[in-house]
Amino acid sequence: MRETSLGLVPDLTGTHPLVGLVGYARALEICATGRFVGAEEAVSSGLANLAVPAAELDGAVRDLAAALLAAPRDAVVETKALLRGAVDRTYDEQRAAERAAQSRRLRDLAGLGD
Repeated sequence: MRETSLGLVPDLTGTHPLVGLVGYARALEICATGRFVGAEEAVSSGLANLAVPAAELDGAVRDLAAALLAAPRDAVVETKALLRGAVDRTYDEQRAAERAAQSRRLRDLAGLGD
């Protein structure tokens, strides 16, 4: 995040996930110095899921896109919602949310609808 080196602050809420992934001290160091985070560090700190050589990028993107598109859409939508809300829920609340989502999926797969 190079905004600070331009006299600005990081915006677009990138600071929230950054602190969550790397902690306050490293996030401050990255933002205050505007230093470049390389691929290896990005993967090891959770900022990126995968790093590949440039020559393999197109194939890696195709493979990931194919894997994402192969998953049943409604199951992915429910899973995304569960993961997005997990940080704000207690264990019991998350368990209840998962149970409700699974019930919806099973009803849908059985053709029972809502």
